[in-house]
Order: sequence, then structure tokens, then C-alpha cells
Amino acid sequence: MAIAMKVTVSPERISLGPGETADVELTVQNASQVVEHFAAHVVGLPSNDLFRCEPDVVKLRPKEVGTLRMQISVPERGGMIAGPYILGLVVKSPYSQEVSRCEELPLDVRPAPALTMNVQPEVANGGKIGNYVINLANEGNMPMAVTLSGTDPENRVGFKFAPRELRLEPGMVAGSQVTVNSDQPLTGSEKHRSATLRAHAGETVVEKPVSFVQRPKIRGGWMKFGALAAGLAVLGGATVGGALLLRDIKADNAAATAAQVQPQAQQQVPQPPQQQNPPAQTQPPAPPNASSAAPQPPPSQPATAPPAQSGAPQAVPVTDNIDFEQDLSGQAVTRDGPIAANHYADKGLNLVALPDRGPIQCKNATQVALRVNRANPNSTNPVAGAGVYVTSGIPTEIRECNIVPIRMQFDRALTAVNVYFTGLPGTRYTATMNFLDGTSQAVQGTATKIGERVAIPFQVPQGKQPIKDVIFSLSPDVQPDIGGRTNILLKGVGFTRVP
Repeated sequence: MAIAMKVTVSPERISLGPGETADVELTVQNASQVVEHFAAHVVGLPSNDLFRCEPDVVKLRPKEVGTLRMQISVPERGGMIAGPYILGLVVKSPYSQEVSRCEELPLDVRPAPALTMNVQPEVANGGKIGNYVINLANEGNMPMAVTLSGTDPENRVGFKFAPRELRLEPGMVAGSQVTVNSDQPLTGSEKHRSATLRAHAGETVVEKPVSFVQRPKIRGGWMKFGALAAGLAVLGGATVGGALLLRDIKADNAAATAAQVQPQAQQQVPQPPQQQNPPAQTQPPAPPNASSAAPQPPPSQPATAPPAQSGAPQAVPVTDNIDFEQDLSGQAVTRDGPIAANHYADKGLNLVALPDRGPIQCKNATQVALRVNRANPNSTNPVAGAGVYVTSGIPTEIRECNIVPIRMQFDRALTAVNVYFTGLPGTRYTATMNFLDGTSQAVQGTATKIGERVAIPFQVPQGKQPIKDVIFSLSPDVQPDIGGRTNILLKGVGFTRVP
């Protein structure tokens, strides 16, 4: 079939940043022998709202040339990551499907980094140390490798970040725990220290000023300190004086006793022994039994070993708990198997795998499953001994891609939550709390030993928005391991709903 039209595009290439618009002109010639109508649209944009065409339709007689003017836009946020794209400009007849032509238009989306940082609290109170939480959001159109740092004008404050480095994909939110430390004042008034927390991502730098208020070791100032020192001096003098007086009394008593004993010894004259019948021979008394004569020490109390401490944070009080190691009837789970997203719906929980947040090779890992890995000294499985847990996987093979994040959706908003997990020692996981107002906060937890439950607790501060859902994933600085060393191993969840 002969081509029914000729189309030229001007310009031949466009370059746009987020929120920008370009004008593109399509020149169309009717190459057929009949009157035709032509309309145009764009293929390759995330939404049809991002282009307009005027007029909607152009009517052309044979050999006649007409023009379609288009405006093509790039969304201000989300949808298009910085880089090259190929758009398709489709010109076709709305009345005849056979009359159609597509011209390519290269589009370069320019990088537009945008990083936001929120710090809570703005003022930390403490003694030697203070604590903050940093929440970072990548609102730009390119991945960002973020490094955190801190400074203070007096150079008297130390900073510790957990983690210090994060990688944020466009639209991603993550958090870091910050601990500051400085020499605590001995006495006097509170010490107010100023500091600045910074997030560096290439040429993008975001900073927030914070304050650290340190209470003195001894409250009340130098007067109380002087009074305490004077009191200690008086107490020490009284103790020393009493000891010296007691020593003198003891010496006087000893001298008097010696003077009385000496005359009595001089008056005693030895008398010659009188002749008497010898007394009946008696057996000398038996030497005392050492075991009975010696004083018996009191029986020692058995030493009580302190409870083992894993270093994991304590769970917050909650009203409802779901133990993934038990089935819905309360019996122990004994074998692997896929479960539906609404498997725990009667208990107020839905579970959804998020393959778009996992490695590209796990893009098909849409299944949520219960898995069982018992301890086996002969096993080469790195998670042997993990017990029963919920994880993600590929529908046709749930043992594959157990590293995709899982979203926990609740039937009502929450005021508190405990996410229980296990993992290989030192592996870091993150529970991202998504609130009703659209904000998020990431809370990290570190596995202690395989099979041991570790809690990531979170209590919504008073006056803050409740939790809508929770995403459990590897921490951003942990490289996913297909071999199983970084699997998602959820043991359960506890929560308190909004009244």
C-alpha cells in the first residue's frame, strides 16, 4: 500500500528539565488521491496530560500540506528519570486505521537533583550525648549517593551517623540516626551548643541547624557545689577526729589494765605440792574435730548470670500481635507455601511484595510466602536455623528472590508498631513508616543471630500523624545477595490501632 502522507518534524530533537515544555511542529502532506483527516498524539510519555496538539484534526485535500502544533512537557516530579528517551509522534486518520505514520523524536531529560532534609528534634536535651533523627527525601529525577556530616563552631561536638552514607533513588525516603557527644559541664547552668547537620550528594548540599542543650553534672551552681564540698570536709574531719579519740581511749584503758595485772602477779607465791592420793587416771580429752570446731562459713548464694543481651531495642507496648510462626488456627507452621496478600486480613493485615523496589533480576518476585528453615549443622544454606518466617519470592519458585521488600498494610491507622525479623549477624534492615499525611520515616534494625527475633519498634509521637503502612526492606547501604545472605525474614508484627 502506498504511503498516504508525508511527515516532517521540527525540531528534530528536544531537551527538557522537570516542569519544562517544548513546542514541536509537524508538517503533514496528504499523499493520497482523496481528502483525508489527520490527528496526532505522543507515545512514550508517562501521561497523556503531558502533550497538547492544535488543531485536534487537520483536513487536507490531495497534495495539500498542513501543520499540527504540539506542546510536549516533562512532569515536574516523578515519572521520568534523567536520561535519553525516544518519543513516538503518531499521525493518523481518525477514520481510517490504515492511514498512519510514526516519527521518532529524541528527548533528553536533564538532571535536576533535589534533596530535602528534616531533622527531629531541632533541640536535643541530654548530658554527655544527644540524639536526632534525619529524614531524607530524593525529590529530584536522578539517583543520589548521600553522605552525612556535622560541624559545630567551637569544634567541641562529635557526630556519629547510622548509617552515614545512603543511596536514594528518585522518590525514595530514608532516615539516619544521629548521636552527638560533648564534654558535659561539671556545674553551673545548662550549656547550649549549636551545630549544623549536612547532607552532601555531589554538588547538592542541604543543611539544618540544630541545638544541643547539656545539663550540668551537679545542678544548682557553685554555691551548692561549695556547700557539698564543705559538708564532705566536715564529715571527713569528724571521722578522722573520732578515730583519733577512740585510739587514745583504747591506749589509756590498756595502760590501766597492765598496772592492775602486775601487782597481782607479784603477790602470787608458788606453793609446794601436797602429797595426796593420785587422782584416777583419765583419758585425755579427745582433740576437737576440726570440722565441727572450726566455724562454718555461711552457705554461698548461687551466682545469677545476667540475662543475655543481644543489643536489640526493646519492643513498645501494643494491643495486637501476629506471629508468622503460627498458622491461623494457632498451630506451628511446618512447611513452605505461598500465601495470599489477604492471608491475615481477619487480623487486620495485608502483605504485598514490592518487586519494583528490588533488584532487576527479581522483577517477577510478586509472591508472598511462608518458609521454614530449621537448624542443620550440615546445611550450606546461609539462613538455616531461621525457623519460620514470611518472605517474598517468585510465584513459580518461592525459594528464589527472597530479597524483595514487603509492604504491610493495616485495616486502620496505627499509633505504635513492632516489626519482628531475624537475619545473619550484622545485616541491617529498615522499616519505613508511611504516615497518613504522606510523610515517611525510616527506622533501622540490625540482626543479631540467625533465628533470634529482633524488634524494630516505633511509637508515634503525640500530636503526629498515625502510621498508614510499613515497608520492610534491606537498609539502603546493604547490597542484596541473591545467594540468601540478605533475605527478607519477617517473624511477626505487633501494632496498636488508632482508637
